[in-house]
Amino acid sequence: MARIDEKQEFSSWLLALRAGALTEMQIGTLQQLVDDGKADSLEAAARFLDWQDSVIDPTEHFYGH
Repeated sequence: MARIDEKQEFSSWLLALRAGALTEMQIGTLQQLVDDGKADSLEAAARFLDWQDSVIDPTEHFYGH
């Protein structure tokens, strides 16, 4: 399973992906979602993780942390 619990140092997986700011391990996390059929592309996987983060901890996202 993808390591979704790893602490990211950015506010958006998608923006970090587009900026080329992800580590090899973080890209691997996105690729695992694609491999598992949960996303069609790395960008879709990044959007999924951004959405998941907002659902899991909406208060944190509401305040922009």
